[in-house]
Amino acid sequence: MPTADRTSAERDLFRALVHASRAPGSAAALTEVLASLVVATDSERCYLELHHPVTGERFVVQRGCSDETEARIRAVTSRGIVAAALASGAELNTSSAQLDPRFNQLESVQRQQLEAVLCLPVSGRPPGVLYLEGRRGQGAYGEAEVALAREVALTVGPVLVQAATFQGPADATLAVRPRLDASAVVGRSAALAQVLERIALAAPLDVTVLLTGEPGTGKTQLARLLHDNSRRRSQPFVELNCAAIQDTLVESELFGTTAGAFTGARTASGKFEAASGGTLFLDEVGELSSSAQAKLLQVLQSRQYYAVGSAKAVTANVRLVAATNARLEDRVASGRFREDLFYRLNVMPIRVPSLRERPDDIGLLVDTLLERIAVDHGLPVLQASPALRAHCQADPWPGNVRQLRNRLETGLICAAGEGSPQIEPRHVDPQLTSASGRLTYHEATRAFQRDFLRRQLDEAEGNVAELARRIDLSRPYLSDLLKSFHLNR
Repeated sequence: MPTADRTSAERDLFRALVHASRAPGSAAALTEVLASLVVATDSERCYLELHHPVTGERFVVQRGCSDETEARIRAVTSRGIVAAALASGAELNTSSAQLDPRFNQLESVQRQQLEAVLCLPVSGRPPGVLYLEGRRGQGAYGEAEVALAREVALTVGPVLVQAATFQGPADATLAVRPRLDASAVVGRSAALAQVLERIALAAPLDVTVLLTGEPGTGKTQLARLLHDNSRRRSQPFVELNCAAIQDTLVESELFGTTAGAFTGARTASGKFEAASGGTLFLDEVGELSSSAQAKLLQVLQSRQYYAVGSAKAVTANVRLVAATNARLEDRVASGRFREDLFYRLNVMPIRVPSLRERPDDIGLLVDTLLERIAVDHGLPVLQASPALRAHCQADPWPGNVRQLRNRLETGLICAAGEGSPQIEPRHVDPQLTSASGRLTYHEATRAFQRDFLRRQLDEAEGNVAELARRIDLSRPYLSDLLKSFHLNR
């Protein structure tokens, strides 16, 4: 570009930036900035995106992008450009995306013969990114063009934040929450809404409830939610972990003892007596021994029990809620759990979804858990960085909410200890720490790719061919990636 034309283009860009700074919240002013930037950098098109830190929703302002082009840009950026820029704060400048090993396997990149790409993180919270595509054959962006784009990225952040309109995913729990006191239950996903609907049906009744699901999904919290929304809410809520007591002590733990029942025995109340009038929650009920199962079945059938060493029957005035991580149907089939007891417990089954089944809730959980952890430890309330949010969204969390909370607790303590302004992935997982103590550009990209592939592979139920179709990668290249991340199925 001739010097005079360059000077004029830069002047127009400066005026557009001034206008945008004086018109906060104006998407039109941002479009004017991008139009001037396209001219000043001799680009083909320009794309400005804001990424909501909780919902993952995007707000886009673009110049020169058709719907097809915008979809292709999203496909390219979702494979690592935006993720790397947001995670590391680094700029990306490649002379040819179709030759770049990070992106050359994308069919859309090869079809469009995509060449020069410049990507920079946009300052501010929530995080954003500025993306430019060069004209065919122009080569990588020079330092002058990068400096202009960098100035725009540093300036437009506040304007973009005010202009952004996020609808957010619908809160599927809104319809049921007025029927429950469930303020402590965090989430808005359809999966969570189904659970709350079942609890709203069961809570007013004395029906026995069986909560099933993976470890760490919050079954204890939901058992208390059942109690707090029942007619027994003013009476005791008593919990017993069946896996934590010896088989020989189960009867005395449940029913109590009388003095002289055995050597050294004293009169003591059991859990049924302690929970009288209220709710008894038996966690890990699948771990009860055969003899303990028989004793529990007798109580459920007769609604009476005997303290150890006593001949006097006591009425069991309790509402029973049980929970298990195991598939009791399988244990019944193998003879390890009584079929008649299973049917007595399984009157109102409620399956608690895993965290993988409610990804819309992860952002809200991260924010809420960090606030609670900070209060518990008297620490400052630190925010999760964009990189950590991406990591939390992509991780399968086999330990579910319990594992997420433990990781965030570690992260908050470590981040607060070193005086970090926010919590980074390296604070929650030492394996993500580079030799310098910071997440490098390469590490950020690899972490994003691994977590993205792991999550997508779960959604494709391990079908590699289906996964390749979904994410627009050739199957041989995808297979190599999965092997490199030890994600083979």
